[in-house]
Amino acid sequence: MSKRTLYIIIGLLLFLDVAAFLIYIVGNSNRDGKSPINFALNDSSAVEQADTIPDVVLEDRFDTISRSVTYVSHDKMMVGNEGKRMFATVKLKLVWPVSINNRKDLCKLEKALMKKMVGSGVYGSIEECVDTLLLHPKFVMPSDSYVTTVVDSDTALGSNHTRFCCRVFPYLGTNFLLEMAVLIERFDGRMKHREMKVVHYDRLHHKVLGLDDIFNYSKREDILSLVNQSIEELKLRKKNKSIHEIYYIPHDFLLGSKSVIFYMGDGIIASAGSGMYEVSVRNSKLTPYFTDYYNELLNNDSHFKSYGFLTWTDKEEKQEKKERR
Repeated sequence: MSKRTLYIIIGLLLFLDVAAFLIYIVGNSNRDGKSPINFALNDSSAVEQADTIPDVVLEDRFDTISRSVTYVSHDKMMVGNEGKRMFATVKLKLVWPVSINNRKDLCKLEKALMKKMVGSGVYGSIEECVDTLLLHPKFVMPSDSYVTTVVDSDTALGSNHTRFCCRVFPYLGTNFLLEMAVLIERFDGRMKHREMKVVHYDRLHHKVLGLDDIFNYSKREDILSLVNQSIEELKLRKKNKSIHEIYYIPHDFLLGSKSVIFYMGDGIIASAGSGMYEVSVRNSKLTPYFTDYYNELLNNDSHFKSYGFLTWTDKEEKQEKKERR
């Protein structure tokens, strides 16, 4: 073999080695900041990018807390022609977040949920909040009318005079957004009063969203106009002249597949005692008034999951009646 031939073979081998190396670089580099080569070029920006791409979002974990307590009236009351003990109940079913996108420090989210549940008050943990609700229930009748001691089995019970039910549950989730709903029902012996409250949580940046994070406040008059148009449609549909417009953007709403559902508590858009109203506004109308930040959370929905509403099952109802007996 001549020297010329040998040099040609060596040159071809070197060319193939370089070509193979270039092919490897192209095939193993990516644009999302996770490539070791990209990290070496700009480490800080690469880490930030890697933390904000959808494929690092992990599943959420929840724990179920279910409590039910029956309170019996201290003194007998006349029901019909005989004296019976009235009873009241507190029911709690909380699907409580314990890990959101691999984060267990959920202090801000938990405080927001507890505030929706009980209003004012500072609680160190959900257990403390639950104990407070069970020990100091807010019934229509004064709480000292009831005792928690179990009465004799042969003591006849009257009707369920009052009741407090609270449910907390995830309603929907996307890559970036988690909606937690708080449904509260109070029964005063005559009618049921319902409240729906909602906490919006940014799963990626672990932030509880305020109204100004969601809506562009410079356009609040336009948003109110859309809401009041839907209220007027509801007024005509219900044929209820007492329904009236609202003067502020409602804080509690849920995202639907086609509309945003605003929840108006008792006495907000109608006379007290008329109950809770749901007012829907089409997504297509409201989207231009969402902030850019909020639109980004909604648009990244490749892992959209709707949990739906949490309801009490017949089995739970029967078990509670059995325990009361």
